Amino acid sequence: MNAKLSEINNNKPIATIIIPAYKRTKFIAQAISSVLEQTRADFDLIVTDDSNSPEIHKICALFSDDRLIYKANIERLGVLKNCENALSMVRGEYVLFLNDDDFLDSDFLAIMVEIMEHNSHLAFAFCDHWIVDENGIRDQFRSDKHAVYCRRDTLPEGELKNPVDALFDGSIIVGNASLFRKSLINSSMAYNEVGVCADLWTACVYVQAKLPIYYVNKRLLSYRVHKDSETNRGNSALPDSERFIYNFILQEGWFQEKKDLIYKRLGDATFRSAKSRLINGQRDEARKIFRTGLWNYKSCRWILGYLLSFLPTGMTSALLNFVQKKDFYSNVRVP
Repeated sequence: MNAKLSEINNNKPIATIIIPAYKRTKFIAQAISSVLEQTRADFDLIVTDDSNSPEIHKICALFSDDRLIYKANIERLGVLKNCENALSMVRGEYVLFLNDDDFLDSDFLAIMVEIMEHNSHLAFAFCDHWIVDENGIRDQFRSDKHAVYCRRDTLPEGELKNPVDALFDGSIIVGNASLFRKSLINSSMAYNEVGVCADLWTACVYVQAKLPIYYVNKRLLSYRVHKDSETNRGNSALPDSERFIYNFILQEGWFQEKKDLIYKRLGDATFRSAKSRLINGQRDEARKIFRTGLWNYKSCRWILGYLLSFLPTGMTSALLNFVQKKDFYSNVRVP
C-alpha cells in the first residue's frame, strides 16, 4: 500500500520532521528513509515540495508509511517561506528541518527528544555531524577537521554558556542537526532575502533573543558534500544571503562586541558575490559591487577585481580564485 500522502493519522506525535524539497531527486529517498527508520517512532514527516515535482511525489509514494505526508506548493515560496508554510501542519511539540540531501542517524530523535523533554526551558538542541561524500560514505578526516575549525571539538556538552562566541565560531548548527521547541519558533523574521543561509540567520535570531541552546556532543546527522549542494554551485546565492544577514546585523546593532568581525565577514561575502557574478559573465553587476568595495574595504583584491571586470570573462577565474580568501564554508567544500 502506498503512503497516505495527504492524510495525517490520529495519534499526536512528539516531533515533526520537515524535509524542504526543490526539484532535486537524487538523495531525497535516503533522507526520507533515515527518518522513517528512527528508533523512536512517535513522529510524523512532512515533505514540503517547493517545485511541485511529479518525480518527488512519486518517490514519496514509494514509502508505505502513514507518518509520511507529501505537500506541494502550487507557486514557489522560497526556502524560508516553504518551511514556514509547513509549520502550519506541524502537530509535534518539537520540529526538525532536514535537507533533502542529508540523512539522520537512527538514534537522532531518541537522543534529542529526551534532552528537550528533560530541559523544558530549552529553545533548541543541536548536535555535531558527519561529513559524507556523494555516495554517503563518511569522511572521518574532514569531519574531524571541520569540528576543529568550528571549535566543536572543545565545546562542552550542555547548555551554551557563551552563545555569541559559539555563533561566530561557527559552532552552532541550526537546521539539519537541530531539534526546535515548536512553541518558541518565531517565523515573523522569515525574510526572503535570507535565502540559502536560513541556518545562519536562525542561529543569529535565537542568540540575539537570548534563548537557551543546548549542545549534544554526538554526531547524529550526515551532511553530504556534492557538486549540486548550495555551497558548491558557484553562483551568488550564498554570498548574497550572507551579505543580507551581516548588513541586517550591523544596521540593527546586534552583537556589538563582534562588530569588527561582522564587518570583515560582510566584506568577504561581498567580494565573493562580485566574484561569482564576474565569473558568470555578469560584468556590469560585478563592477558595481567591486566599485563599492573599493571605497569600503582597502585591499588589493578589490582593485584587482575591479580591473578584471573590464576583461573578457574567460580570463578572470584563475586570478580571482588566487586572491580569494578562505570563506566560512571552505573546509566542507569538495576540493
